[in-house]
Amino acid sequence: MSRIPVLTLDTATPAQVEIFEKTTAKFGKNPLLMSAMTNSPAMMNSYLTLFQNLSEGRFDKKLARKIGLAIGEENGCEYCISLLAAIARLQKLTDEDIELARHGKSTDPKEEALLTFVLLLVRHKGDLTNAEVQAVKDAGWTDEDVSEVFGHLILNFLTNYFWKVARTDIDFPVLRLFDQSKIARGNA
Repeated sequence: MSRIPVLTLDTATPAQVEIFEKTTAKFGKNPLLMSAMTNSPAMMNSYLTLFQNLSEGRFDKKLARKIGLAIGEENGCEYCISLLAAIARLQKLTDEDIELARHGKSTDPKEEALLTFVLLLVRHKGDLTNAEVQAVKDAGWTDEDVSEVFGHLILNFLTNYFWKVARTDIDFPVLRLFDQSKIARGNA
């Protein structure tokens, strides 16, 4: 049972119904997590705007999903890895691609360098060494790419942390975290 109410059309205010319509138009449905996030129209509108802006950004949809999978696994969000894996499969990523991404790995060395950078940011709360920043640049990523990573961090942290508090049901085929201890505290 969700700790933050999952809104429905029957329980939503007119402003929240408007957000439901935007969410459904963007994603084809209104996932349970987003229905709970809509308790704050300001926050959900911000999420939708950031999502749209990043969709038009530097990284293709497949790489964006891989970044999200790496962050979701590291942050312990089963909802997010389940959702992102479902979307990734629709975008023709293989189960191997998905599993590798969850570990911050890729069959493409340039992508793996970016995923490594992303996980270093998460693990060290942005406190990276000169060598760690230079490594992602040496792999061929530009300053614009490095800067855009932070938008993906914000988007994924928002959903990861919100789910860990809300604990909505997972309305996608469920993937379990490799390390269940990352959500054990929230199960108490």
